[in-house]
Amino acid sequence: MQLLNSWYAVALTSAVSSDTPHAVQLHGVRLALWRLDDGSVVAAHDRCPHKGASLSAGKVTPKGLACGYHGWCFGADGACVAIPANAADGTIPHRARVRTLPCRESCGLVWVWWDRNPEAPRELDALPSLPDVGPLPSNDDSGWRILEGSVHWQANWLRVLEAFMDLTHAPFVHSGSFGAMAPDQLMPEEQWARDDSVYERVLAPRDRHYRADQGRGLRAWFNLGQDGEADQASDAGVQHIQLWLANVSLVRVVFGDFRISLMTAHVPVSPGVTLNLWRHYRSFLRTPLADSNARGRVDRFMAEDQRMVETLTPLVPDLDGRADLLLGSDVSTLSLRKILRSKRSEGLLV
Repeated sequence: MQLLNSWYAVALTSAVSSDTPHAVQLHGVRLALWRLDDGSVVAAHDRCPHKGASLSAGKVTPKGLACGYHGWCFGADGACVAIPANAADGTIPHRARVRTLPCRESCGLVWVWWDRNPEAPRELDALPSLPDVGPLPSNDDSGWRILEGSVHWQANWLRVLEAFMDLTHAPFVHSGSFGAMAPDQLMPEEQWARDDSVYERVLAPRDRHYRADQGRGLRAWFNLGQDGEADQASDAGVQHIQLWLANVSLVRVVFGDFRISLMTAHVPVSPGVTLNLWRHYRSFLRTPLADSNARGRVDRFMAEDQRMVETLTPLVPDLDGRADLLLGSDVSTLSLRKILRSKRSEGLLV
């Protein structure tokens, strides 16, 4: 299934440079991303119209993106600006162009507009705003440490979206990590769905071992308060889980001064493959010495979900509910599917 007329986050901003094109895939379509001299990002179909070579295998030049096969070069609007094998007075064919997609950057991610009519030209100013993902700290906020990563799952992107909004699986799937702190059921204290977004707020007990785990070896020094005891915030905490269509989720955990956020873009590479691009923010242990342990915890959390989500059948969730027996505790899944059914009736989910 594809959600049309939507912004998709498809790459980490840090992955797109002004030197080398970056390849991504969205709904089975290969795209090439590259950065202009002014810092803006261009997204184009990753196929040279000459003989079909991958443009992401080429290089970025002052004129534009040059194909690595014969050097055909394409500007920011997709039009070919140079054909090296042409005679000096040779004309450039009108068809010598690649289709570009509207592209923006926000929250450390590169977004592209996926249109119902891919042939229609779209001006950025005429398109809807990007989803208002957050709250998130800025990259230069010294009160936070930010890590990035990615992992491919052999699962449909809609299944992955549902998994990141589902907390009742935590005591079972994540019993080896944060789920060990949870009661048998984590029911939302607040839940709503509007403006292509689903949100829930959940009260959760404190994971008293988290900072201890973060502080193995030399890093333990950073876990000590003024009295030399392990620093702990209050026992009660709050988790905020929100999803913005098309494909971004944010989990925020707040225990007093102890704050963690995990933003993930769930990129639908193909019907059975999802690329999860994540950014992890922590307000404590901001020293780089703690990065390895923090990254390991994110990797473990992702792997725990991956093992289960990759087993789900059917591959694409049944939006009409005939294949799954959903209960009141699945309120976020029910809300998301209701939004998707509405999109389907409008012809925007195909």
